[in-house]
Amino acid sequence: MSSTALLTVDRFPFPDMEARAGGDASVTSAALRQFTLHRLLAYGLEAGDALRLLELAGEGRSWQRSALALADQLSTRAENSELPRTRRSQARLYGRASALQRISQAMVLDNTDDRKRTYAAAAANFTRARADDSRYEHVVIDTVGGPIAAWVITPDDAGPHPVVLVHGGVDGWSMDWEGLALALVDEGMCAVVIDGPGQGETRFTHQHYLTPDWLDAYLQVCGFLLERAAGMPVATVGNSMAGALVLLIASRYPVFSAVCSNGPVGNMAAQLARPTYARKLASFCGDNPTDDQVHEAFESMTLTADRITSTSPFLLLQGDADPMVSVDDGTKILESVPSADKRMALFEGGEHVINRYPGDKHHLISTWLRDRMDPAIAAAK
Repeated sequence: MSSTALLTVDRFPFPDMEARAGGDASVTSAALRQFTLHRLLAYGLEAGDALRLLELAGEGRSWQRSALALADQLSTRAENSELPRTRRSQARLYGRASALQRISQAMVLDNTDDRKRTYAAAAANFTRARADDSRYEHVVIDTVGGPIAAWVITPDDAGPHPVVLVHGGVDGWSMDWEGLALALVDEGMCAVVIDGPGQGETRFTHQHYLTPDWLDAYLQVCGFLLERAAGMPVATVGNSMAGALVLLIASRYPVFSAVCSNGPVGNMAAQLARPTYARKLASFCGDNPTDDQVHEAFESMTLTADRITSTSPFLLLQGDADPMVSVDDGTKILESVPSADKRMALFEGGEHVINRYPGDKHHLISTWLRDRMDPAIAAAK
């Protein structure tokens, strides 16, 4: 008998998927254009999972079905009691499955029942993945507009801690910004990673959609931040669309010791001229909103000079290869902020929200925030 016959081999195959993308071919091609490896890593995918997804899609297989099939493999492994495992290793499998489930929906334009179920499954897997990590707490903030879901990640040491609101944009929502949140936690800050109106769990679980009155809901959000801070300073980081939102939030509610905008899109209403993207944006506003309702909602977040009144220290992160926000656009936003302490960090070769350089991005944001909040921290002690 050959020695190879005595070997037990654990197989880690690609999903058994014979069907090609078919009607999904154009969607899969668009996903391959939009999602580079480093962007997938920024959204929380494990490197091997990201490579498998890109390879399956590159072979012409459906982006959505491939991501879900990979997630199913991981969930099956996590739940197989015959395999050796630890609680931490099982948690990592659930976390990887959640990221794949979330990215499977990135190209879906409408609020379908399948999308809602998949996002709920992704949220449940993320909860399983972080259940034994005492730093994590899932919260729902009651606001005048409806419930707002968030993850609160707190440093291990005794508080109180300064608090940072982390806000994503059109595609990257709360769980997708865990990497930035953990960089802030490593620097002693409590990160509140939010799904705003029309985003993530706030949309799919609580049916809290984006309206022209979205800013009213942040009165209760700011109250929550201040309560958690317990006398420590509060700051915020907004990414992409939310790079503009946090400026408007800070202008309405002057509670922030520092404001950081990463790739702020100053005129979201102008993006409605792109038919496919307009359909995606419309889903923020409900299942069947009118064109007027959608336009009014996104016009309400346009960064006009009269709407920007925040004088908090302000940092703008800008990539010189950003296809959505040009350097000139970023400069105009910077000039319109009436703060005596403002600056732009320009990344050579940086794309939208600087996913290519996560180490430099996280280092810059976390150290700049601590530098601006440390005087208030010292005064509060």
